[in-house]
Amino acid sequence: MRLILSHPQVAFRDCTLCQKYVYDEATGRAVQHPPHSGRPVPRPPNAPPPCRIAGLGCPKGTPEDPLILSEINRAAWQHYRECRATGNFPDDPIVRRNAAIIRAVEDQSAQHEIASLFGGVGFNPRVSFRAD
Repeated sequence: MRLILSHPQVAFRDCTLCQKYVYDEATGRAVQHPPHSGRPVPRPPNAPPPCRIAGLGCPKGTPEDPLILSEINRAAWQHYRECRATGNFPDDPIVRRNAAIIRAVEDQSAQHEIASLFGGVGFNPRVSFRAD
């Protein structure tokens, strides 16, 4: 789930398609030529995908060992998102447990994002700043 929160542009990308076509890493979408034509640009033989570039890599890993949610965890995450969107969580111990785990990961991801905005050095989100 951390991959989905921190790198949504690759989290749901099919590795087979990434090997075959060029992607815009900022948007996560396949590059099309002409633009908006629906025709993805084939990946040239001398342009390996990020997962095959030493020192760069892909946050998702490699096609042989991807960091992906299992089907059951993906279903639990989807259920959590639906419950959170409606504000209606069933009174069920498994739903409560899953929601607590997912919320903790979301909170941790948000704190990491805030820390990265401040350079990640010595940042404590519980400390308020005063203008003297």
